[in-house]
Amino acid sequence: MPAAKPLVYKQPLRDKLFYGLTLLSRDPQALAAVATAPELNRLAAERRARARGAVEACGGDTGCYIRGFDWSDTEVAAAGQALAAALKAHPEATRRLATALDASGLYPAAPGQDADVVVRAWTQAATTAHHILAVYGLGEKPRGPAIDGPAYDVATPVYGTLVKSAVSVLVDGLADDSPFFEPTEAFALLLLQINRRDEAGRFEPMEAGENKAAVARLKTVNWAKYPYTALVVPGYGPETAGVALSAPGLLRVQLAARRWRDGKAPVIIVSGGNVHPNQTPYNEALEMKKALVQDYGIPADAILVEPHARHTTTNLRNADRLIYRYGMPMDRKALVVTDLGQSGYITEDRFATRNQEDLGYVPFTGLERVSPFDVAYLPTLSALTLDAGDPLDP
Repeated sequence: MPAAKPLVYKQPLRDKLFYGLTLLSRDPQALAAVATAPELNRLAAERRARARGAVEACGGDTGCYIRGFDWSDTEVAAAGQALAAALKAHPEATRRLATALDASGLYPAAPGQDADVVVRAWTQAATTAHHILAVYGLGEKPRGPAIDGPAYDVATPVYGTLVKSAVSVLVDGLADDSPFFEPTEAFALLLLQINRRDEAGRFEPMEAGENKAAVARLKTVNWAKYPYTALVVPGYGPETAGVALSAPGLLRVQLAARRWRDGKAPVIIVSGGNVHPNQTPYNEALEMKKALVQDYGIPADAILVEPHARHTTTNLRNADRLIYRYGMPMDRKALVVTDLGQSGYITEDRFATRNQEDLGYVPFTGLERVSPFDVAYLPTLSALTLDAGDPLDP
């Protein structure tokens, strides 16, 4: 069973995207096992050599850098085999690492030995890096082409020069004892950063910031007093630059304030990232919280901010994550409070199909439209699973 507490993010962007590698790096014994394994040592040296030779070899050719830093499926599998062999020689460290990975809830449970759990985490990390390199290096379409893409035309010489500069910075900080996965991980993170696509790491750790007061209040809640665990309010981003909160978003907030005053749930989860228009400085969840507090007098400690969702699918998924991580009841329904159109869409079969296609699972059960504006559902633990296909909200 995953631990019902927030994950520890010391470097939020890196840790959210590559959590398995983060745990490996935090365990001195496991990291030593990787560092001393001959095959992994060879791989690490080869990867460092590729990185250090890239600037001279590639110049301003972005595709050349991508080919040098990416891992093919064959290379990922070979590294995984070498990693498994190295870890099996250190069973105590491997057991500790596998236990921590299972407790994270990010990786679906599957039969196998402890080393297999770590290899799955490595494979997931390599898949995430490959996706980042493909989108922000080669210009392949992301999940939301209009809102998730690069800040530059990746085919231009200007971008090639910027990538060259980024790799120069990477190499300057690359240690001689860096593990085999570090050059590609670091390159993927740099591509996100130079494209201003660090959304996944923004506002973390939330329980120490925007959500601190609400998380503390949750410990005092008598859940039996309320028909629902939480009111989930999906964001609706404006399409006009300079507008902080759209008119439909404001109407959803008004409904949520009304439901909270009616005692439907003890807490409101406002959900939405920096989404519309593309690269907007306004965050949907923060703007909704601001309106709830300033315009409707809702106490700040009754509002949980979920500032990362970029789609309706992840509004529900991410709300599930907060419900579980913050120790709220998972066996009670949450209530989505939204407009007529979205409440109807959520209850259609095509919404469940879209979740399955995009996320690989459906993060709700018992879906029920209880009013024209409100949809009740039960959250699921599957929502904790890391999504390698969306580096802006994994």
